[in-house]
This record gives sequence, structure tokens and C-alpha cells, in this order.
Amino acid sequence: MPNIYKGKGMTAVKEAHVRRALESNNGNKSIVTSAAVAKALSDIGVNEETIQWRRTTQLYMEALQTINQQARGEDSDVYHLGSQSEGSTTVGMNSDYDCLECYREVPVIQNTADRQFEKEQLLVVTDMSPPPQCCCLQWLKPDYSITLTDRTFPHLHIDAHGRVFLRNIVMKMYITPFFKRWGRDYIQHGPSLTIDDTVDMVYAFHCAKLPEDCQYIFRRPKPGHWPSPALLNQLKDSGVFLVSTAHVENTAHWDPRQHIGILKVRTFDKSHELYWRLSTNSMERLLMFDLSMTQMKVYVLMKIINKEFCKPLVGDRLSTFHLKTTLMYSVEMSPQHIWKDENLIQCLKLCLTTLRRWLNVRYCPHYTTANVNLFDGKLRLNEFPVLIELFTDIIRDDLFCLYNVEMDDLGHRISSHSPDSTSGRHFKELDIVVANHMFNIRVAFSCTNFYLVFRLQLVEEDTSQLINDHARYIQKLETINKTSTGHIRLAVSTTLPFHYSIQAAMKASLCIVNNLTLPQEIFTLCDKSLMSDVTSSRLKLASIYFSVWRFKEAAAILKQADALISNKIIYFSPFFCYKNPKFGSEIMGGRKEFIDILQKKVAVCTIFSRHDMNCVPGQLVAEFYRTVTVEDASCRLLSDYWMDLAVVDSLPYLYYLQYLTFRTTGLISDKDSAFKNLHYHVISKESEIRPYHIETSLNLLGHCCELEGNLSEAWRAYKDSVKLRPQNNAAYWHMFRIIGGLIYGLRMLS
Repeated sequence: MPNIYKGKGMTAVKEAHVRRALESNNGNKSIVTSAAVAKALSDIGVNEETIQWRRTTQLYMEALQTINQQARGEDSDVYHLGSQSEGSTTVGMNSDYDCLECYREVPVIQNTADRQFEKEQLLVVTDMSPPPQCCCLQWLKPDYSITLTDRTFPHLHIDAHGRVFLRNIVMKMYITPFFKRWGRDYIQHGPSLTIDDTVDMVYAFHCAKLPEDCQYIFRRPKPGHWPSPALLNQLKDSGVFLVSTAHVENTAHWDPRQHIGILKVRTFDKSHELYWRLSTNSMERLLMFDLSMTQMKVYVLMKIINKEFCKPLVGDRLSTFHLKTTLMYSVEMSPQHIWKDENLIQCLKLCLTTLRRWLNVRYCPHYTTANVNLFDGKLRLNEFPVLIELFTDIIRDDLFCLYNVEMDDLGHRISSHSPDSTSGRHFKELDIVVANHMFNIRVAFSCTNFYLVFRLQLVEEDTSQLINDHARYIQKLETINKTSTGHIRLAVSTTLPFHYSIQAAMKASLCIVNNLTLPQEIFTLCDKSLMSDVTSSRLKLASIYFSVWRFKEAAAILKQADALISNKIIYFSPFFCYKNPKFGSEIMGGRKEFIDILQKKVAVCTIFSRHDMNCVPGQLVAEFYRTVTVEDASCRLLSDYWMDLAVVDSLPYLYYLQYLTFRTTGLISDKDSAFKNLHYHVISKESEIRPYHIETSLNLLGHCCELEGNLSEAWRAYKDSVKLRPQNNAAYWHMFRIIGGLIYGLRMLS
């Protein structure tokens, strides 16, 4: 076992100093440590504001994904669960994302009296000796004229009584072809599919009524202060998810009255494919959202201790769900008044003592569901005594191990906040870092929603079909916007203007290629799109005007966009969130609504697809074909789908369009001014704003140099572009064109 008191986070001299400082406070030792730990946790984002930012962001993302499903005609909801949506994480934890997609098209019932014969339904069946927290799902189909067999329908099982049961492999069978089509892979861990090592996706059905076992939380005696009666009423209406299970291992049950442990040994067959696990995620979210800030800090500390000191011993087998369950029982059983920051260490010891007691009896009860041992299938027999010894040492030494925590530099932060510390060390708070990251995610999801939803159609469908599909999608979004509230309505109203802009560009492109006059409908869509952000929809509208030779209108829109740009504008690319700048304290302080910030402060880069091709200046068309060689393709990641698009930063594109427009209309001084601005913004080291898609900006500059008759400067711009991005760069096409022009030009002269 590693020595948790001689960690890498503290020197021996420093350790001795901290110990003496704490001991000198006699009875105040716990209070002093609690205050230092509470302040350090607040610094790394475990505070009201940052937790709220995390929760709001995740609720926004799940709302947008749910809208996508519903607008595409699928009756399903998406939930973001776990530490990200709870806010119980830190930057150093590097937590993954837990998502659950619930199919509501086939509802789950518990009683045949609730059956609707005209609908497909699933009936909860518990007479087949399922393991704890599990059931079987009988498929109730309105029309049995089709002969059902296990062979023709491998996702079904027909028992000796002719009942048809749904195997839990049905989700995997349904999802796998879609993953192959997208060129993605996954790894199954229990009911979840881990995608790209960052997202754990679970697919589920929903039962509106709580099964008897999931009403355990309402039946067992409780002190009464938590959960409150109002919260308990909410829990009763939360329903339960049915998720697939992995292979069911041997289970153990502890009878506290008789002090007897019961072990059930399961045979190795395929019977586990019939079992569906009852999951009370909705209940658990409501419970977690109701915790106080001190309770959240205790939970985060437990997770940190688990990652730093338990994981090297038992891997991930002591899970965060064990810790969450421990916290809930501890909060329920202890007086409410003790949960204060000044008692942080004592509250943490209380939770660890509870967990140690469960480890001693090798039984961890589920908080909401009866007869479930959460240690089953997780911890190995030889690991219980190891963890018991570890927690005994940690508790006995008053959590001194926290001074050795390296995650988020917490150990040093605690030392620096101690009143007796002489380190004089200062640390930057991480609130702004977290809030920036959350804001970036929300903007990125809003403006790229179309390209994610219609990603396959962008490649496979013709423009007319895509326009029709997208138009129906927009109509459903508009209906949802009128009938919804809260996070759903915010998500719809934020993303709709981007969809209007995309629809307008595709329709205009189709009209142009067919030599048709642009109908007023296109410009109505453009008008509705102008509130997407500061620049992107305006620049797309200017592109449409330019493409149909309406230069006066193009110049007017460009002038309007130029007037809206100031030194307070935040330039943004959804494809390079990690490079996006930090937002101001006014934005992070929550004094403005997200949608207001996006519409008035953020300039999103302008995005075109190949279906907009006829609305794009000729130079940008090459961007659609930036992947030239096999080597280029091998360098692309799945997240690099933007390379099939033309993506250009707002400010360079504004100056580029101004240059083209004023050059065409003969306004030489305005053209020269636009060229200088583009050159300064892209090339000058003095420019405070650096383009995200710098290679594309250099390609636009190179084109302007060509139009100015300066081929050497144009070649230099393309060469710099290639130097910055050697693969997947449209600059090669421009360089080939220059070389070809020179060769063929010389031949013609000879």
C-alpha cells in the first residue's frame, strides 16, 4: 500500500511545519483545516457560481440534443447525467460525459390493466427470478399476424408459454450499424457504450410509474429533514429507466436483522440477455441538485481521495456511485446543522466512516432501490481489507492526506490558505477557466447544430432533398419553440437563426445554378437569421448578394457588419474551442443572458457547405476539397468533419468581401483600404486578433494579391499557409493553378 502521508505534493520540512501548525491550534485543528480546504475547493471551481455554470451548460446541451431527436421525428429524450451535469467535478478530474438516450416511442408498463392494444408496449415481468434491481421486458405487440421466432428476430426470446421477451442486446444491434456508418467505434462497459474515451452513452426505455423495488426510499424510516417532503413528492413522479445489463455475476445480500449474508451463484449462460436493469437516474439527479454547497464539497473531496489514493489499489472498482450513495445516506442520517464549511473535515470523516462500515460487512445498500448490494460485481474479496485499512489510516490522521493531493494542485492550495502557512504561494482561481469552457461548448453546439444533425445527408443527398429535409426540421423547431419553456425554449431560440441562414444559402445556391431569380422567401429567412450572432449570418447574406451581382446591397450589409464590430467583440470558431479567448468578467459574472451575449458580443466564423457552393466566392470553393491525398485523409480525425466545409474567420472574410465588392464597383480607395485591413489582420504581428483558420485567411489574402497582379506576394501567402498547415490545405490548389497558368502562358507566347 502506498504511503499517503509522504506524497509527492509536500516536502518533509513542509509536512512537519503544517503538522506543528495544526497541532498548535489544539481543538481548532479541524476548523482551521476545514476553512483552508473549503477555500481551496472554491478556488478550483467547487463553488456556487461555477457549479451552476456546469449544470446550466449540460442542461442546455441535453435540451438541444433532445430537440434534434424530436425535430427528426424520433420520440426520444437525451439526458446528460453524472459529474458534469451535477457540477461535482474539477478541471483536474478530467471527467467524461455520461449521456442517456431514452426511447419513449415504446412505453413501459407494470400492469396489463394499463395496456393499450393499438400500441406497442413493454411489460415489466419479475416472475423469472431476475437478479436484484432487474426485470424482464415482455413485448406486447398489437398485431401478432407475423410469426415470431428467435431465428428471424434475434433481438427477441420466446419462452415456453409463448411470451415474447425483448433481449437487452437489441440496443447494441440497433446502434452498431449507425456507428459503422459514421466511422466510429465504441467499447461496451456494462450498459454504457464508451465513445472516443470521453462519452459514456446509455440507451434506455422509460417507465412512468416506479416499480415496487424503486419505492424503497419512501418506505424505509428516515429522520425526516432530508430528503424534504416536497423533494420526495418530486421523486415519486420521476419514473425509472430500463437499461441493458452486462453479464450478471454472483450477488450477495446482507440481512441486518439476522446478521446473515446470502450468496447467489449464477450459471454461465445467456439468461443475462433477458435482464433489464432498473435505473433511477432521474431521482438521483433531483437529490444531487438539492444538496448544499458544503455537501457538494464533501462529495468532491471523496472523489478526489478515491482517484488519488484508492484507484492505485483497486482501479475503478470503487466507483463514484458508491461515494454518491455514501454521501446521500450520511446527509440523511446526520443533523442538518452540521453541514457547514467549518465542519468540512468532520463531515468528510463521517462519510468515510460510513463507507468503511459497509466495506466491513461487504454490503453497500442502494439509496433508492431495495435489495441491491452495490459492491456486487465490483470489488474483489481481497480488496475489501485493503480499502478498510486505507480509510482507517485516513480517518485516524484527520484527513492529513489532503495536503498531498496533486490533482488541481489541491495540497499546495490548502497549505497556502492555512493561516499558519509561510509559503506565500498564490494560486489563480479556476472559475474563469471553467466558465469559459462551458460558454465555448454552448456557443459551439448552437452554431454547428445543423452540421451535426445533417452530417450524413450533407454527403449523401442532393441539394433539393436536403433543403426539403431541413425545411421540415425548421418547422418542427418552430413548433417546439412556441410550445416549450425553460432550457428547451432557450436552446431552440438560440439555434434557430443559424438554421434560417443555412436554409437561405442552400436555396439561393440552388436558384443560382438553375438561373432563377431569388424569391423573397430567401431574404425573409436572411432577415430572421441576423440575430444568430454579430457577423456570421450577415456575411453569408452579403455573399448571396455578391453572387447574384447585387453589389449595392452587398456593400450595405458589409457596412452594417463593419459598424457592429468593436474591440469588445469576441471572435469564435466552434471547431477550435480550446483556442478561443477568455471572456470578460462581466460575462462570467452571470449579469447577462447567454443568448444576449451570443447575439451582441460574439462573432462566429462563417461556415459554408458544398450545398451553398454557388453563394461562395470562387476562391473559397477550393476549401471544400482541401483533402487531396491519402496522407491528408489519414491525418484527419473524426472531429475534423469541418474540413469538408468552407470555414472562414469573420474579420478576414469581411475585409475579403469588401475588397471583392469595391473592386467590382470601382471604389478604388475603399478597395485599397479593405486590402490593407486584410493584410494587417492576417500578416501583421501587431494585430491583436489572430484568425483561428489562419490557412484559409492566408489563401484569401493570396487571392487578393493575385487580383492586384502581384504573383510573388500571392505565392508567399500560399506558401505561408502550407507552412502552417501542411496537410488538408486548399492552398495547394491555388499554387497548382498559378504554376499551370505560368506554364500554359509561356506555351502560348512561344
